Amino acid sequence: MKYLLAIAALLPVTLHAAEPDDTQLGVALGTPGGVNLVMKKEIAGHPIQLAVGYTGKAYGIEAGYSFYYNRDSAMRSWQVIVGSSTIKDNALTYYSTQDVVYRVYEDEDWNYAGVSGTFQYGGFYIEPGITAGSGDFSSPQLTIQVGWLW
Repeated sequence: MKYLLAIAALLPVTLHAAEPDDTQLGVALGTPGGVNLVMKKEIAGHPIQLAVGYTGKAYGIEAGYSFYYNRDSAMRSWQVIVGSSTIKDNALTYYSTQDVVYRVYEDEDWNYAGVSGTFQYGGFYIEPGITAGSGDFSSPQLTIQVGWLW
């Protein structure tokens, strides 16, 4: 959570340094944190993206670098992504001792790297991807963001 707060604190500084026409801000559902704030921009000619999400039970952060970018196409970009997601109190384990049943909730984590593609029409976009990583989920995992960029 402290990493999310640090990134969120840096976001206004990054936006202030950006030219208005090269920054897209938006909201998306999906990976990494359920409900995400998304920023896509070019810094020194390098297209990058950042998504920070939080829903109360899940949170995460994801960064990406576009190795293919075409502003004039619906197939907007292909990017390499890295991220981390946590779902709090998701895994449920039962155990019992002397006729007493205990329920234990555990956090589940996923730290990953992968590739995603962005399909965008106007402000609406969908970004499916595939990732491999470590944590409490099997590898590989499919990821997705669906949202709106301004």
